[in-house]
Amino acid sequence: MADNLEETLGEAELVEGLEKKRFSGKTLVILAAGVVVALLVAVGVMSMFGGEEAPSDDDPEIERLAQEAADRRDQVQLEQDRKNEDLELLFVELDEQRFNLNTGGQGSSFLSAKIVLEVDRESFRSDLESKMPRILDEFNTYMRELRPEDLDGSAGIFRLKEELLMRINQAVAPTRVKDVLFQQFLVQG
Repeated sequence: MADNLEETLGEAELVEGLEKKRFSGKTLVILAAGVVVALLVAVGVMSMFGGEEAPSDDDPEIERLAQEAADRRDQVQLEQDRKNEDLELLFVELDEQRFNLNTGGQGSSFLSAKIVLEVDRESFRSDLESKMPRILDEFNTYMRELRPEDLDGSAGIFRLKEELLMRINQAVAPTRVKDVLFQQFLVQG
């Protein structure tokens, strides 16, 4: 019986030893999994914050964004200055303009016009004077496609004024021209 007791105790110690080994194996697996998860988190954090190179000052995208921000800041300042500016009736006189009209190859026809632009702020007048080449380009481009019959009657002149006003305002935005006035208007041909 003593032998049976020793065998039972020996088996109990053996079973207890095996359970300890299994428990140690489970603990080892859990610890290993924890370490792997911690490494993955560390790599993810490093790639988000420190893994990329800092953009250089020569990066064209950064320069473009900086320029856009500066332009927006200047635009807001300009609009704020213009809101504080007194409204008044101002005119910008253009030199007498002479335009070839489209006759479809049937001779030649010209429009001679003295044009005045109406604005309501001094800053608009100075802006128009600095953008005069754009304005004259818009005039020349549009006028070369007009036919003499497009300018017949007051309706033709009204349509011309409206078209020129729209084109000027697109060319000089954010400056606004209130009206296009004709001081002289002569179709020859």
